[in-house]
Amino acid sequence: MSGTLNPKHSTLNLPMKLSAKTEYACLAMLQMARDYDSGEPLQIRRIAEEQGIPSRFLVQILLQLKGASLVASTRGAAGGYRLARPPAKISLAEVIDVIEGDSRPETNTDKRTPLVGALLSLCRDLDIAQRDRLEDTSLADLAERAAKREPMWYI
Repeated sequence: MSGTLNPKHSTLNLPMKLSAKTEYACLAMLQMARDYDSGEPLQIRRIAEEQGIPSRFLVQILLQLKGASLVASTRGAAGGYRLARPPAKISLAEVIDVIEGDSRPETNTDKRTPLVGALLSLCRDLDIAQRDRLEDTSLADLAERAAKREPMWYI
């Protein structure tokens, strides 16, 4: 399957507010998930071109993902990157955690009032629900969703 998972622009308008770096990491991982069954590593140049990611930035991202054992690399002319585990065994939460980390500020105010407490409680509930959804969504799930959206050409 060829084609991009993302139109070539800098960032998606996601309600989650992912950084460009995290978005690019997710797109690179999704492309590797989509092509996982081929068994062949993907070259950085191909991922960068298909997903509209600056090559130098992608190199840094892939090294970070490799350090977290989410991807493996192969050297040489036929080398590149591939997922270290099957796409069904890698959650979107894992990818985001590697790039974004797990720390978030709790509030912009130092005052602890009942209103601040209620707002923070809701935000924590939303964070938990979001986190659960990300942990339950594998790269295989998203690659399958993308495949359903790609146009089918019949000859």
